[in-house]
Parts: sequence; structure tokens; C-alpha cells
Amino acid sequence: MKLGTAARLTLANAALLASGFALLLVLVSWLAGQYMLGHVEESVEAELDILAAEYRVDGVRGITGLIGQRLDMRSPDHDRLYRLEDAQGRALVGNLDHWPAEAGREGEPLRLPSLRHAGHTDIVARWQRLPDGSRLLVGFDEYEVEKVRSDIRHAALASFGIMLLLSLAGGWLLTRAALRPVETIRRAAQQIMDGDLQHRIPLGAEGREKDELKDEFDRLAQTLNAMLDRIEGLIASVRGATDNIAHDLRSPLTRHRARLEAALRHPPAADELPDWLERNLTDIDQVLSTFQSLLRIARVDSGLLRSEFTDIDLARLVRDAAELMEALAEERGLTLDLSVPPQAPCTGHRDLLFQVLLNLIDNAIKYSPAGGQVRLALTPAGEGWRIEVSDQGPGIPAAERERVFERLYRLDSARSTPGLGLGLSLVQSVVTLHRGRILLSDARPGLSVTLLLPGRTVAGERLGGG
Repeated sequence: MKLGTAARLTLANAALLASGFALLLVLVSWLAGQYMLGHVEESVEAELDILAAEYRVDGVRGITGLIGQRLDMRSPDHDRLYRLEDAQGRALVGNLDHWPAEAGREGEPLRLPSLRHAGHTDIVARWQRLPDGSRLLVGFDEYEVEKVRSDIRHAALASFGIMLLLSLAGGWLLTRAALRPVETIRRAAQQIMDGDLQHRIPLGAEGREKDELKDEFDRLAQTLNAMLDRIEGLIASVRGATDNIAHDLRSPLTRHRARLEAALRHPPAADELPDWLERNLTDIDQVLSTFQSLLRIARVDSGLLRSEFTDIDLARLVRDAAELMEALAEERGLTLDLSVPPQAPCTGHRDLLFQVLLNLIDNAIKYSPAGGQVRLALTPAGEGWRIEVSDQGPGIPAAERERVFERLYRLDSARSTPGLGLGLSLVQSVVTLHRGRILLSDARPGLSVTLLLPGRTVAGERLGGG
């Protein structure tokens, strides 16, 4: 049976809490064991010091008697090892039959098997050489250490079971509450799929009351609503583009068909054939150019070209575009005024931005009167850059400034000028791809086109470009 999202999240949450709880218990058990073990080692060292002090006061007789008292006073659960042997290795007192082979250098701790709890605990021991050459070994078992660890394990198992039950119950309730907005989004999406394209995903109470959306689902709903608005705008744009395509491409295709029908009835003479073919090729090239431009804009709108962004110098790009168009400006009797800083770091698609600059400069040259001036300026703008292209032409009426970005839309006054009506559409698509803005304003006289582009970015974060 396939588990739902709520069940999977609940189990994942319980597993995460259980893992963390288990690691915490292991850490607590280890730290407690280390602390107790350190205490045992300190006790062994202190016992050696006491016996050595007794030897210095009463000699072998005193230390022998004290070890005997220690062995008589042992508790039933605790195990202690003592061995005192003379310089020749003969045992003087103690409960250890022979000197352990594991004993290394003097003062180093060693571990020996327990006599009372064999296989369950070890003996922590040290040995010390006395002034007369005899050797003294003392060892205490780890019974208390193991007892503490056992108590912790038993308490851990009980608390672990309680924690697991509470985490499953609490996780289920929290997950159901957290996923409730997802169900709201699903129902809204289903309603939109059923044909209600005007429907939008409702925001939560907090999102409706506050301008700043703090809830992640409110931000998701806002993003999805913006996406739906964008899709609705694209659909409207496609409809408008279809109408414009029908209007702008009907003429060349109609002329081309008429010529072909006329040629069927009256084939052109041999001397007229080159001119006849040239006119047909011109109409076909216009149609192909229109569709190529539309495909290029569609590719830009898809956002896939954002993966080709690189760090570029926007100032150099502007200078290169101005240098390329300068000859055309001089041919039309225009002056190209350029103002750019030494450098302008930016992240973007170099070819697309260069094409945008060429389109804007070409439009400014095309509509400026002879003897006029085309101004191209690049200046810092907050964390990004401002590109401004101004001409002294007739400009664009305020009522038409939004429509000029529609594909294949051309002002009535511009229909006699060569062009497809796709230049500003491409400019807007490229600027949108770079998460910038485009503004049209009155240059008095003429039109001023302003591009606002972000500066250099690293891992999606904007950096200052000034």
C-alpha cells in the first residue's frame, strides 16, 4: 500500500527524532562512562599514593597490614586487586596470583579481567616501584561504570518508546495542519483546469491582512497567482500576435500567390525572369525573417538562455555597439553622442544584450531627422546599471507606449518604414530574461528608451555595480 504524504512525513519526522534521541542517549551514556572511568582511574592512583605513603611511614609491615584490611573490607559487588612483591618477584601480600604480563611501564594504566565479574567488567590497574625495589600493583573494577551504563540503557528504552509514540501522534497532527494549504492549492488548480481561468489561489488570513507575506504557502500562492497572470498575459499576447501575423504576413503571401498564378497563365519572358524571381524572394525572405524573429523571441521568453549568462563588461558592450552603428549614423547625417564609464561589471547574455543595443540604436537612427543627435548613455543605478538611448524623432504617443512591445505591432506612422514590428518585443523579452525593466519616456523632442539591468550576480545574489 502506498503511503500518503502526511504519513511519509510523519514517519520521516519520527525517524529523525528517534535518530537524534538515540544519538543523544549514546552520547550521554558514553560521557557518563568516561566520567566514571576517569573517577575509577583517579581512585586507583589515589590508592597507590596512600599505600606508598604507608610504606614510607611503617615500611613493608605497614603496607602489608593496610592491604590486608582493604581486602577484608571489600563489598560483595566490587572487586579489587592488590599485589605486593619484593625485588626478586616473590609475592608478599595480595589476591593476585602472579604479576600480569600486560603490565607495561610504571604508572601506565592497564586493564585486567575481573575475578568476581569475569566477562562482564574489567579491572583498571596501575603499578608502582617502591624505594627498596619491590613492586606494588593496585586495581579497581568498573562495576559502577557498567551499572550506570545499564541504568541509562533501561531508562533510555522506556523514554524512547514514550518519545516515539508522542512524535508519531504530534507529527501526524502537525503534518496534517501543514499540508492543509496544499489541498487548498490543489482545489484551486483543479478549478482552473476545469475552465475557470480567472480563478486564483486564495491567500491565508495572515497573507490577506498584511502586505508582507510571512507564511511560505502564502508566498507560494502569490508566486503561482503571478504565474497564472503571466500565462494569461501570454495567451492574450499570442492572440494579439496571431492577429498581427494575419495582418502583416497576408500582404507578402498574397502578392506571392498572385504572381505565381499570373506566371501560370502568362509565364514571364526570359529578360523579366530575374526581376520576377527577385520580387518573390523578397516576399519570402520577409516571411522567413518574421518567423525567425518570432522563434528567437520565444526562445528568449522560455528562460533557457539564462544558463548561458557570463560575467561581462557592459561598458565595453555599449562602446562596441556604438562603434558598429556609427557609420550608419554618419550616413544619415546624425551625431552619435556616447557617455559610458570605464567599466561596468554585469552578468548576462552578451549576444542578446548586444542585439538589444543594436536594435535600440538602429530605431533611434531610423526615426531621427537629418542633422539630429542620438544619445547613448550608461550610468550606475543603485545595484545595477541604467542604459538610456534617446533620439530626436517623432516619439511615441503615451497611449501607444505599452502596445509597441506587442509582437508585430507597428504604429500607423511607422508602417511606411522598413521593419517587422518585433524589435521592441525582442528588447522587452531580453530585459525580462535579465530580470530588468524597460521604460519609455518623452525626450522632448523624440523618444527616450531606458533599460534598468542588475549588476554582477553570484549564486543568484545581486552585487553592486557602481
